[in-house]
Amino acid sequence: MNIKLYLVLLISLALLFSCKTTGQKDSGRYVVLSPEVAELLCALGLEDRIVGVTKECSYPPALASKEIVGDFGALDREKIIQLQPGIIFSSALEQEAIAAEFTKLGLRVESFYPTSLEQLYEGITRLGEITGTQSRANALSDSLKQSLQAVMQEAEGKRRPRIYLEIYRDPLMSVSDQSFVGALIELAGGDNVFDRLERDYARVDPEKVIEAAPDIMICYSQDSLQSILSRKGWQDIPALKNGRVYFEADINPDWIQRAGPRIVDGAKRLRELCNQWEQKL
Repeated sequence: MNIKLYLVLLISLALLFSCKTTGQKDSGRYVVLSPEVAELLCALGLEDRIVGVTKECSYPPALASKEIVGDFGALDREKIIQLQPGIIFSSALEQEAIAAEFTKLGLRVESFYPTSLEQLYEGITRLGEITGTQSRANALSDSLKQSLQAVMQEAEGKRRPRIYLEIYRDPLMSVSDQSFVGALIELAGGDNVFDRLERDYARVDPEKVIEAAPDIMICYSQDSLQSILSRKGWQDIPALKNGRVYFEADINPDWIQRAGPRIVDGAKRLRELCNQWEQKL
């Protein structure tokens, strides 16, 4: 650390500890470590309050002008402190430890990590309370509920294709029904092939995928169709036999992996894939 940066850090810390209310008041300066929260805050009209984001906060495009404070799992603590945030919005998983560090420094940290649609609605309401945008938050939550309810109603009474979603190749990983992604698949009228796993997002046995015989495969593992076809025993999986393997270009992963406003687009696209499958039966 150079001397200038060290002095800045010391001054910042001194300012933090000199005020008893530091970390409790909202100065209107937000550092956002979660791409979901970044999207939600922008949807609430709070883009101008965001002063720092992680590399993953790529939407909406206006966030490109914000200060980058690292990536999701490797954050620049000094830069975050220099930005003098009134609130740091974090996620869970590997961010839990650094959130605890900032809290000990007297900074206000608000964690947001919904694992279900209901938790997303509750989280939006909470964001509204934290930022003083309750009416906008309530309107956003209600709009999401209504839009997703419409997708769910469209799926009622229709056959449900078995869907396998691959998030990593090595090790092979998928999603359970208890995950946010799994819940969205089920809402859109699909049948997620792994109802339960060790964790919401966990390793899976290739043989279990073959046994599950998915009708649709969504591949976010950066693997190619040719490579997938070369996997031992996978050639007979219905999704591969019938050409129903979809990649990032076919369905944006951010639409279904990020618990934000664009999940409506994700649910609608999943519904389209289910409809296309049913029409070919």
